Amino acid sequence: MFDDTVSRGEALDHLLPDGEYPFADKRLPLSRMAMMEAPPELERLLHEAAVKSGVEIVRDSPVELTCMADGFPDATFVVFWPSGAERLNILAPKEAVVGRA
Repeated sequence: MFDDTVSRGEALDHLLPDGEYPFADKRLPLSRMAMMEAPPELERLLHEAAVKSGVEIVRDSPVELTCMADGFPDATFVVFWPSGAERLNILAPKEAVVGRA
């Protein structure tokens, strides 16, 4: 699904193939999405989801993760951990992006 030729410093949203990508419980076209730092609480949930599902979050390689919690619908996100960054990034609707990653 993802282009694995991401190089340091390149914008991930320019390397993903056109298509629809998950954000929480919906899918949106890539043209309506941008990368942003994951809020701290979501970042914690994403790390937990990765451990639970046996998915390794590797730098510079996007991965889809689904968070599951009682009383909430499953929420799926494209997660990216760029080289040189401490925080995870997520692909989110442009209107929700407050700080570009």
